[in-house]
Amino acid sequence: MSTATSTRDIEPGEVKLFVPPDWFDLMADGTDRAATRARCADLVRLTYPDTPLERREEFTDGLLYCYDRYLADGVLMYGVITAPLPTTGAQAVWQVYGGVVAVPERPEEMDLGVLLTQVFDEQFAEKTAYVEHFTTDMGLGIGFISQPPVLVPSDWDDNAGTDMRTGLAGVLACPPEGGKGLLVTGTCLDPDQVRELAGLIAVIASRSVFIPPNTE
Repeated sequence: MSTATSTRDIEPGEVKLFVPPDWFDLMADGTDRAATRARCADLVRLTYPDTPLERREEFTDGLLYCYDRYLADGVLMYGVITAPLPTTGAQAVWQVYGGVVAVPERPEEMDLGVLLTQVFDEQFAEKTAYVEHFTTDMGLGIGFISQPPVLVPSDWDDNAGTDMRTGLAGVLACPPEGGKGLLVTGTCLDPDQVRELAGLIAVIASRSVFIPPNTE
């Protein structure tokens, strides 16, 4: 089976992301750190209006720390959703990430587990429970869902238990000829919400497209 190529093989370009219009995307301002901090500060103020200013500044600093790490790692999108699900009313706490990865010339033969192992960690292939191929606006889509275990610190055992799981879903969308693809992944605190999360991930990845370079 084919595997992913090096990220050094990805040509620079742009991607048009299809995302919800009302969510908070930490990476929406690109490399403009000042604008990102202003948005984060506003979000923290609205979320914790009765919290002392000094504490809110610490929350904002934490978001900026995540922003710096994600920007350095090439993450293009980090969206957060905290809202009741319309189907059940249960509270959703979802995080959605997106970035560009290198894919082989024949992506239909690609081993998704190998790609995810290279992007994330060497144990990831063992956590993927269900994989599906489908059509996207780019051409090809490969999606997965899983409910991997969560490592719990030893001092949390009495409160959290040792058998915790989370929901994990993702889609790789890419042109038929390969070269590069958009990998969108998401996590949810409630593992039973993974199918709803996967639906959102699939829509984002399926409708997002690479913008052809200007040849003029």
